[in-house]
Amino acid sequence: MGNFLSVAMCTYNGEQYLQEQIDSILLQTRLPDEVVVCDDGSTDKTLQILKDFRRKASFPVRIYENEVNLGPTKNFEQAISLCMGNIIALSDQDDVWMPDKIEMLEKALDSHPDAGYVFSDALVVDERLGPLGYTMWEKALFSYRQRWYFEHGQQLRVLLKHNIVTGATLAFRSELRDLILPIPSQWVHDAWIALLMSAVGRKGIFIDKPLIKYRQHPKQVIGGRKLSFVNQVRRASSISLHSYKEQFKFALDRLSLFDKIEQRNVQLIKAKLVHLEIRDQIHKQPRWKRCGRILKQLLFGYYHQFSGGWKSVWKDLCL
Repeated sequence: MGNFLSVAMCTYNGEQYLQEQIDSILLQTRLPDEVVVCDDGSTDKTLQILKDFRRKASFPVRIYENEVNLGPTKNFEQAISLCMGNIIALSDQDDVWMPDKIEMLEKALDSHPDAGYVFSDALVVDERLGPLGYTMWEKALFSYRQRWYFEHGQQLRVLLKHNIVTGATLAFRSELRDLILPIPSQWVHDAWIALLMSAVGRKGIFIDKPLIKYRQHPKQVIGGRKLSFVNQVRRASSISLHSYKEQFKFALDRLSLFDKIEQRNVQLIKAKLVHLEIRDQIHKQPRWKRCGRILKQLLFGYYHQFSGGWKSVWKDLCL
């Protein structure tokens, strides 16, 4: 029996780039069995473009118009909940898919029945789809070593350090929907899905190939532009460690509802929380008192295991 594959798409005032994304879905070598679109209150021509898409497509396109603006995470939560497929692929409104994207994602999941999700690399492009010279894996530092860890039973080791899954490349099994829904508003949906599924042993698999053109433009909520070291530190400084701790508390609370999680994974997440708590306490100390605790975290390897390595050390010393 074949798969029923849904595409969950979220839109909001996307008229400038939406048509190119729709055209790339219509040109897939394996067409979706349905597209579920949740529009978050667009005031431009987005809805008209979507209705034209519905008339043109050879598969059902279901369009839902939100009465209030939900924001990206909650809008994706809603779209996921409305999908009927046993496989759900996520779609942004402003990218372009390679023609074999759906086909390759589906084949990867069919070849790995124990896997819960699959994702690929993405070619980072400018507003006019011109390549910017790097991919999302290069930007996210998903190196060959990290990929080896990810393939050999250490997925949480990678995901607790940083998210390497771009949602627009992601597909997953809908049987795990009860695990991931609802999605806490503090999380970005792709990081949440990957972490929870890997934590309960429904591993992720990756396709070492860019399957989308990931467009960078001024209006997007989350981008993929490379940042200088100074800007990386500035960005990290703008994120509250307290809110970061809350994210992982939400993850532990959700995982406590499921019996199949391995205790070593619970302990890893708890160790991440302890590290974040210590860093939060360090920030509340005068700079001249910080060195001892920072050195201890550094010597035990926690900065490189759970944070941004030397960038995080520098932040804790100086900010």
